[in-house]
Amino acid sequence: MNSIAYRTSFIVGCFILGSTMFGACSKNGASDDKPPSFAEDQQPKATYFKIKKVDVGATINPTMAAAGKEVFELKCTACHKFDERYVGPALGKVTERRTPEYIMNMILDTETMIENDDTVKCLLQEFMMKMPNQSVDEKEARSVLEHLRQHAATGK
Repeated sequence: MNSIAYRTSFIVGCFILGSTMFGACSKNGASDDKPPSFAEDQQPKATYFKIKKVDVGATINPTMAAAGKEVFELKCTACHKFDERYVGPALGKVTERRTPEYIMNMILDTETMIENDDTVKCLLQEFMMKMPNQSVDEKEARSVLEHLRQHAATGK
């Protein structure tokens, strides 16, 4: 095969692969201009989750939220803001887009989520940066979740 034919085949192959990859994200992923609906994102996820069930109360636990704010400020603010895209996605209303179990698993088992979850794969394509494992324990992650819930409810 001559070099022009090879380059053409390579370019066409890359275009097809790229279209397939980004096309897969446009249905439920983060690539759309509008966020996916709550119902789309609340579908049951695969069984690779470590955390299967998170019991959140109807009201926010202020003590837990305060502890979560400290962890969030220490571990998360280098990449996340609440109301704007930064290194990672905005997290101000993440509790409206993702289940508590999903959020906990993203915090606690980042590598598995990156490898297996289609939504995370789409976010990786959009943000071009893997979320590092922040080495938080389950109690800290649950506190961060409570802080995120509080912020979504009050803006604080």
